[in-house]
Amino acid sequence: MISRHRVALGGVLMGNAVVFAGVDPPTRVATVAVVLFLMVDLRRIPAVPRLHRVAMWTAAVLVVLQVVPLPEPFRRLLQPGFAEVMADGWAPLSLAPWATVSAAGAGVVLLGVALTAARVAATRSGLPLLLGLLAVTGVLIAVLGLAGEAGTPEKLLLVRDSPPGSHPYGPFVNPNHFAQAMELTMPACLVLLAAGARRLRVRGGRREIAAVLVLSSSVAVAVTAAALLRSGSRGGALFLAVALAATAILWVRPFRFRGRRWPALVVGVLLVALVAGLSWNRLAVLEEDFRELIAVEGVDGNSRWDLWTGTVDSWRRSPVVGSGLGSYRFVIGMDKPATGESALEQAHNDWLEWASTTGLIGVAAAVLFAAGIALLLAPGKVRRQRYEQRYALAGAALAIAATGLHEMIGFGLQTPVNRLLLAAWVGLLWGLAGRSGGRRRSLEDQNNEREGGLG
Repeated sequence: MISRHRVALGGVLMGNAVVFAGVDPPTRVATVAVVLFLMVDLRRIPAVPRLHRVAMWTAAVLVVLQVVPLPEPFRRLLQPGFAEVMADGWAPLSLAPWATVSAAGAGVVLLGVALTAARVAATRSGLPLLLGLLAVTGVLIAVLGLAGEAGTPEKLLLVRDSPPGSHPYGPFVNPNHFAQAMELTMPACLVLLAAGARRLRVRGGRREIAAVLVLSSSVAVAVTAAALLRSGSRGGALFLAVALAATAILWVRPFRFRGRRWPALVVGVLLVALVAGLSWNRLAVLEEDFRELIAVEGVDGNSRWDLWTGTVDSWRRSPVVGSGLGSYRFVIGMDKPATGESALEQAHNDWLEWASTTGLIGVAAAVLFAAGIALLLAPGKVRRQRYEQRYALAGAALAIAATGLHEMIGFGLQTPVNRLLLAAWVGLLWGLAGRSGGRRRSLEDQNNEREGGLG
């Protein structure tokens, strides 16, 4: 029997995926209600790595500092660049307090999803279930995207009219955000495929189950990859490939050269020479592709570089505490006014936007969180795990790395379903860290482990 918290988590992920990416207010309200249930249903809070706890408390303190009314002299000291628009008397540091509260609420929802995912991943039967939820969510989005484009391209989900200039990729109107959803779900398909292939070595009924898993996960990989390529997102395909190359070491066992390092050195030199040769021969093409990558469609007279320059100027107005979490669209016009009929609401670089709205304190919190993930995914630590956990950790590294790279030129994490998928991967890391740490497990966890898992 599947536990109610697992059903609720699946409902949150797949429900947001098929209902216009979770952007509608009713969908957000329903998501909050389900996540509140999941938080109440937590019998014990899963273990969260120390660096992540410090990072989250730092962000929480910053949000409180931004929304609590403070005297004008203190605000002028912290935000000298906003003196011309600063309210008199006591007022919050955030130039858009309600947007800051709303963004903080979204962060609490993500925390609830991550903790629930950690609770699921901490058990032997829950790990494959969580990976399956991520994979099924990706297949749903991919099928909706392919079917919508082929069937009724002027409609979203074959129902709602697409906004002018948008693309009908499943529940998304932005192909880059759709591609990011594929980056966050295809790794789960790859994990299930790799684990199933390993289990083909066994005999008996488990081998038949492994064969079914290999076939189904292979189809899932093919469907999500086809949807990613069909969306036409250059960044999606590029950053997923780069992330796969960067995390390839986590998917394989350590190579042993019996004390000789020259084979690895030769392979490395050949790879560098190959990349350098191809780059030199196609330098002009690569330069043109890079220029297209930083261009922003539909924003007349602007490239991503223009938006990033304006974002840096906005950060300089309040370098320590920022303009207020979620306030970017309300303040960017001071440094990068809209051109033509275009309204500039995103920086097309979520990391720069985070720095602009949270300042150096927010950057410190983000760096601590990233460092915590890096420690959990250290190659030496991951490659010592059993293959079930090693593949899952490698999949998390692939999803997080691809998303982190893609966010340098996009704002896909501002789409609710993408944030929820990323939170699920972070929760998976927390759950596996708790398992490998040798902590005492609850009776529920022990019972769930007897149900079976990837191994």
